[in-house]
Amino acid sequence: MNALPKFTIPAHATFDTLEVIRLEANVGAEIRGLDLRVPPTEVVATLLRDLLWRHQVLFFRDTGLDDSGQSAVARVFGPPVADSIARRRGVKDEEVTPMHSGPYANAYYGTPWHADATYLEKPYLASVLRSVIAPELGGDTIYASGISAYEALPKDVKRQIEGLTAIHRPNGKAYKLIEDKADLDDYLKQYCGVVHPIVTTHPYSGKKVLYVNEGFTHEIVGLPEDEGKDLLEYLVRRFYEPEHQVRFKWQTGSLAIWDNRAVQHKGIADYGYARRELVRVVAGGDRPIAA
Repeated sequence: MNALPKFTIPAHATFDTLEVIRLEANVGAEIRGLDLRVPPTEVVATLLRDLLWRHQVLFFRDTGLDDSGQSAVARVFGPPVADSIARRRGVKDEEVTPMHSGPYANAYYGTPWHADATYLEKPYLASVLRSVIAPELGGDTIYASGISAYEALPKDVKRQIEGLTAIHRPNGKAYKLIEDKADLDDYLKQYCGVVHPIVTTHPYSGKKVLYVNEGFTHEIVGLPEDEGKDLLEYLVRRFYEPEHQVRFKWQTGSLAIWDNRAVQHKGIADYGYARRELVRVVAGGDRPIAA
C-alpha cells in the first residue's frame, strides 16, 4: 500500500467536533460534526478534499442540505456540470435535478457497476448525491475502490495491462433513458466512444487506479476480440470482491461524496415499489492520466 497523502490544512485550523470514522479497510469513511449547511470556507474546502482523496467515499447523515447547499459542497471539487442526456433536454450546468428511482421512474432502477460518465473525454472528478426520500428497506449503494482493486491484482496481470487502453461508450445508459429512436441514434453518434487508459494515475494522490467498469467499458484496444473480452471481464469482476467495497444505507438527508476517479458504484434494485428520490450534483474534471 502507498502511504496516505498528508493533510494540507493550515496548522492553526481546529475542528473540535470533527469525527472521521473509517467504515472499511480500503474505502469509505463517515464524517460527523461538520455542518455542511454553512458555506464552505477555504479551510473547510481543503479539509473535504483531503478527506476525499484519503478515503475515496465520504458519508454524512442528517445534513439538512437543500439544493443550493448541495451545489456549494460540489463546487469544492469543481464546477457543477449537467448530465449528458439532461443537457440535451435543456438542463444547464448549474441546475440541480432530482433522480426519481424505481420500476416506473425516469431513471435507473438499480445499476451495473460504473464510474460516472467515463464515456466522456473528461469524466467527472467527484459526485455528490443526497437522499430526499429513502425506502425503509433496500435501495443501498455499494462503492468499490479502483485503487484497492489495482493493488490486489497479481503481478503478471499488472504487467499485462500496463499501457493498455479501453473504449468507453454510454450505450446501456442511453437505451434505458432515451425512448425516441432519432434522439437515441443522434446521442450514440455524438458519444460514439472515447479511449482511456486501463490503469490511470490519480491526479491528487498519485496512486494507480484500475479504470474499467461494467457499465461503460466495452472493449480493449489492440487485442484480439476474444482475448480482450476475457481480460476485460476478469478486470471488471475485481470490483465485485468485498475486500474493495463499502455499502451505504440511505436515510433521508444522507449525503455521499465520492471520488469518481478512484471508485465506482452500483445501485441495488431491491426496494420494490417504494419511493426513492436522490439529487445528484457532479463536479467536472480533466482527462484521465495514464499510469
